[in-house]
Amino acid sequence: MELNKFILLLISSSLLPFLAGTIFGAPGIADALGPAMSSLSAATTRSPLPPPVVSPTIRSPFPSPVSSRSPPDSPVHSSSTLPLLSNNAALTKICDVTRYPAECLATIAPFLTGETNPISVLKIGIHALQKSFEEATAVATKVINDHSTTAVVKAPLDTCVESFDSGIAVLNDALTAISAHDIGSLSTKLSAALTYSNTCEEAFAEQPDLESPLKETGQHLDKLASINLAISASLQWN
Repeated sequence: MELNKFILLLISSSLLPFLAGTIFGAPGIADALGPAMSSLSAATTRSPLPPPVVSPTIRSPFPSPVSSRSPPDSPVHSSSTLPLLSNNAALTKICDVTRYPAECLATIAPFLTGETNPISVLKIGIHALQKSFEEATAVATKVINDHSTTAVVKAPLDTCVESFDSGIAVLNDALTAISAHDIGSLSTKLSAALTYSNTCEEAFAEQPDLESPLKETGQHLDKLASINLAISASLQWN
């Protein structure tokens, strides 16, 4: 009896691994248990996290501060010029009699020293116009000497150079008239300067197909000459 139990136990222990491998190795059981085991494994290795809480965006009712630094390409004004343009009431009053008060301020203010009166302002304006005539002559001469400039363009440019040179000379006479307190001569000379500034553009206007390369220069000269003439008309000699 004891021998039979021993043999039965021996047989069972020998068959048990075989039966287990057969059951769990079967395709159907493996496929059935596979997803469940995978889910169980994932559940045990990854704990669920609560969804992130998104805070509402709160916008300030005030605009964002703007940097005080100017952009690289922004114009920079001289601190020594701006006070003159804004605070010199005497200069502003003088320039207000002209057709171009802003150009008058911009031209005179950087060079104004000492007392501000119509005569001192007019002298600065005359010197500024002389300088502009000289610069215009240099530009016209450069264009004339350029080999690509045609003879048709050179002809009016020659007229421009002559008129600019005449403008410089007549302004010297205007300065002499100021020293002599000769208001009549001064008015005549400054009127002639305005005429000389217009002569260049008139030379090109005679040939409609030509565009003046000195158009902007001529406009600048006209403004300066007009400013000087207007200021001279407001002079009151002692």
